[in-house]
Amino acid sequence: MNHWRGGGICACVTVLAAAASARAIVIGTLDTFQDLTTQSWMGALPQNIASGGPAGAGDAFLEATSTGGAGPGSRLAVNNLDPRWNGDYLAAGVTSLELDMVNFGTTPLEMRAVFFSTSGARYTSTTALILPTDGLWHHLAFSLDEASLTRVLGSDTYAQCMSSVARLMFRHDSGSPSSGGTPIATTAGFDNILAVPAPGGALLMLVAGLGAARRRR
Repeated sequence: MNHWRGGGICACVTVLAAAASARAIVIGTLDTFQDLTTQSWMGALPQNIASGGPAGAGDAFLEATSTGGAGPGSRLAVNNLDPRWNGDYLAAGVTSLELDMVNFGTTPLEMRAVFFSTSGARYTSTTALILPTDGLWHHLAFSLDEASLTRVLGSDTYAQCMSSVARLMFRHDSGSPSSGGTPIATTAGFDNILAVPAPGGALLMLVAGLGAARRRR
């Protein structure tokens, strides 16, 4: 987990993001929140903040606030039902999800990616990524291989779930992986949510795209 040191991620994935489908998950799907909306992310009182993201002034991001206790909004979680983030992750070759996050609260967050299948099964990150209480942006990368995910609900196999994702979620879930997450009263920021291929794959695709553009010219 590394501190964010600039807006380079947006420049590096421009070619990939242009290929993102409005119908299903593809490599390069990217939400930067620069359109000043929540881009269909729901959950713990999400709102678009127009400035203060990883790139500083003028960089919009998604802020979520959870209440703790019980009931809706009690957990620090954001989820998306938009088809852009759902579908067949295996066929698309998406092997990792990356994003930038900041913890505005006083308790370290244990963040996990969560996948809901069309049959109701649920897989979540086996090991949480710790987001400290330093108020700084950090870059998180969630591996999506079978060893990195644990089934916490239902009977779907890993392949069945990841080939039929109906909802993507990022959630604070402390301790062992659970199906419901951990209640907490806190606020956090999310930005530059990106679907990427195997290590090095994004760079190779970018180089290939640039080479094709030169050949066309």
